[in-house]
Amino acid sequence: MKSSAIIIFISMFCTLVFADEQVYRLDNAVVTYEGIEQIYAEAIGKTAHAARAIAAEKFGFDMPQTIKVNINCDPKQRVRLFTDGQDMMYLTIRRESDLKKPQESGIFHIYGICHETGHLAMYRIIIDHSWMSSDAAEGWAHYLGSRIVDGVYEKHKGELWPDKYDYLADGTARLNNQLADANAAGIVKGAGLWKALAEIVGDKSIVEIFKAWSKAEIDPADPGAVLRKALLETKEDERLNIWWNSAEPMLVFKRPSSEFKTKTAKRNELAQEPMDLFFDDGRQASKSSIAGSGHAVKFNIPGSDWYITSVQIYGSRYGYPQPPKEDFHIWLCDKDFKTIADFPQPYAKFNRGNPKWVNLPVEPTNVPTEFVICVGFNPTGTKGVYVGYDAEGSGNSFTALPGGEFNSFSEGDWLIRVKVDQLKGSDALKSYDKK
Repeated sequence: MKSSAIIIFISMFCTLVFADEQVYRLDNAVVTYEGIEQIYAEAIGKTAHAARAIAAEKFGFDMPQTIKVNINCDPKQRVRLFTDGQDMMYLTIRRESDLKKPQESGIFHIYGICHETGHLAMYRIIIDHSWMSSDAAEGWAHYLGSRIVDGVYEKHKGELWPDKYDYLADGTARLNNQLADANAAGIVKGAGLWKALAEIVGDKSIVEIFKAWSKAEIDPADPGAVLRKALLETKEDERLNIWWNSAEPMLVFKRPSSEFKTKTAKRNELAQEPMDLFFDDGRQASKSSIAGSGHAVKFNIPGSDWYITSVQIYGSRYGYPQPPKEDFHIWLCDKDFKTIADFPQPYAKFNRGNPKWVNLPVEPTNVPTEFVICVGFNPTGTKGVYVGYDAEGSGNSFTALPGGEFNSFSEGDWLIRVKVDQLKGSDALKSYDKK
């Protein structure tokens, strides 16, 4: 195949062929694909196109002008679908047969595209959704995705997928059956809570609730009070208060504060004799970006008068050329992963390309004898930081975020280091006799 582009215009779309990569276009959806027949790219593009229109027109969400779907066919990968929260969806399949109808492949692609559209609808408004539980975020996508499936079927009926099947059964009909099960999964119960909210306020009013929540100044240790206040200010209806009483325990994720008292110092109060704490050997064996969790290292230091002054991370940014206009977070935690302090840092601190050590100064903060540094980048397919790790683990590295589950990282030690310093006059080896 020649490297020059071959352009074929057909009706409202066109297909571009360049090397092995092809592009299927609609007015508001673009599918980039390779290793599969165009007929499946068309079906996915039409699904995304219809799902976007339904989310915007029926539910009032500010959707991207164009939803972009990238399909990668790789027999070494597992089947997965995710979104960057803005306008991209990434679908990885092992082989074209993974695109067969669910009765043959076991994979629900129409529902999956609609589910991810639900994520886009929410995340474009509530950019910082770290206060949401997984059941809240996934439950919302399950609820709205199910509703969108119904709308897609209304538009395309049974003619959408190449090997036809009754995908209407994967919409609200399936959700309602799931909700009838007393032992339903947490995501299903979360979807039921969002369904109940929509029945109170109406389909298009949830947008206003999401906007109110996005503007609220939320305390990560106890988000509920502020979220309740913002919710009740959107509409005078006692049913909202009742709904929140039942919804908050499932939908809200708290990052409990440590009982270790937060104490800070000014830099000129320090001895200016920093000490480096680290477990890595300084050589990157590999790297990782962790969606839904973070990179954590547990440190120990004798004495109670040490202050953390900076964190060093070996890594590089990936995604769009320009860094996202948001912060990532460095949390100082106690040994139980409860938050002592939060140090937001701009994404722009990391460059794309070759990894390097990045020094991140923080407000000098007193640390306990055992403490944890958690770093969370909230990565997606188009933004994130690859953090390096060495070849042999010491048992002090974890995948974790404050207040959540933490798991040992056994592949190596994260290349994450800290500097600590003492207050002036706190060196036990010096004499303080007046002369």
